[in-house]
Amino acid sequence: LPQAKPDHNSTRPPKSRLGLFFWRQRMWFESTFVLSMLEPWEKVLLLSILAITFTLLMSGIFTYLPRHVLLMQRRAVYYLWGQDGDERLLWQWLGLAGGD
Repeated sequence: LPQAKPDHNSTRPPKSRLGLFFWRQRMWFESTFVLSMLEPWEKVLLLSILAITFTLLMSGIFTYLPRHVLLMQRRAVYYLWGQDGDERLLWQWLGLAGGD
């Protein structure tokens, strides 16, 4: 029997510069996270889980982080000066208050 010839089309670098750039990024990503050792269905499953996790994390950061930062700033004003709600004290203490 003749020896099997594996298909190396996915590992050959493309000719165009843009294609070469994306091919290098793909090879770096696959070799860094050992995706080259996984079956195709395992790659799809792992990358889907990572994409869903990343999407949930980013939506949480953009949705809840601004509100939480504002809450932390209000608590800091209360803890530092013992007064609730007067944010001008913080701006004056930081030296960022306008000349009023």
